[in-house]
Amino acid sequence: MLRFFNSNSIGSLVLLALVPILYWIPDFFNAFPLQDQGFTGTIPAQWIASFNTQHRVLSMLIALFIILVNAFLLIQLNTIHIFIPVRTQLPALFYIVLTAGFNPTHQLTPALVASLLVIIILYRLFVTYKSDGPSVNFLDTGFLIALASLIYFPAILLFIFLLVTLILLRTPDWREWVYVFLGLILPYLFVVAGYYVAGVPVLEFFPGFNGTFLHHNQSYSIIQLIGWSFVLGMMIYSSYFMYSAIDNMKIHGRKIFMIFLWLFLFTLSIYLVVPGVGMDIISIAAIPVSYLFSHYFCNCTRNWINEGLLMIFLILMVLLRIL
Repeated sequence: MLRFFNSNSIGSLVLLALVPILYWIPDFFNAFPLQDQGFTGTIPAQWIASFNTQHRVLSMLIALFIILVNAFLLIQLNTIHIFIPVRTQLPALFYIVLTAGFNPTHQLTPALVASLLVIIILYRLFVTYKSDGPSVNFLDTGFLIALASLIYFPAILLFIFLLVTLILLRTPDWREWVYVFLGLILPYLFVVAGYYVAGVPVLEFFPGFNGTFLHHNQSYSIIQLIGWSFVLGMMIYSSYFMYSAIDNMKIHGRKIFMIFLWLFLFTLSIYLVVPGVGMDIISIAAIPVSYLFSHYFCNCTRNWINEGLLMIFLILMVLLRIL
């Protein structure tokens, strides 16, 4: 299995595309109740919730398409920057397993849309590592963070992650700090100006803002608890493996994985601190976790133990579907 998913064969790509499609098929024929519809936050988020209710099948198809696009972009990001020193399909595999198998929400969500913007932000950030002079890419990243927050408001907290990334990647330059703040302000300036011209209070853009502070009770089945316990154990072990190997990595690889660590920590903080955030935020948290697992399985010894760990991921994905 490790050799198969570490290859660039057509078979592995086809299987990666088929896994989420097969996972989605039962939802097309069963009227499962909508989940995590309580938090709306902004007008676009409210539109998404309404779209899910009125166009169930189309909503699921769009969500499936975004997950496949995200998985492809994760593969390409490593192909371009080679922070995992092999070309591998594993980031896509783990992203699909986590977002499709471990996330009970199989519909279009604001967090899923925001996850696509976060991946684009990573593309814009990583190319600044060796660029000379002030990079206007930070204007783009600030703009994309603001755009993500206008769709999924808790994503505004990822702006702090952006500032941490600026410190990690670049030598201090006040112009880049201006760019990132200017990028953040521009979308909100457009929204405020538009509402002002229309003579409508801008607070009406946030009809579900109070839902941010309402805790949503979430129940988990036994198999879900087993699955999350396994993921947590793998995260701890993979992090220890990363800690042991990081001194032997190239400088740009170390910096990139430090960025992934901060992205995970800020995403986890959003989930823990903001009561209205549901399990759909896993579509963002799965980005750094997928690379962490991929680094481990690309560099570990290929024996029956590690093959078994990879098989457990796939078995859990099946069990979470049928149980």
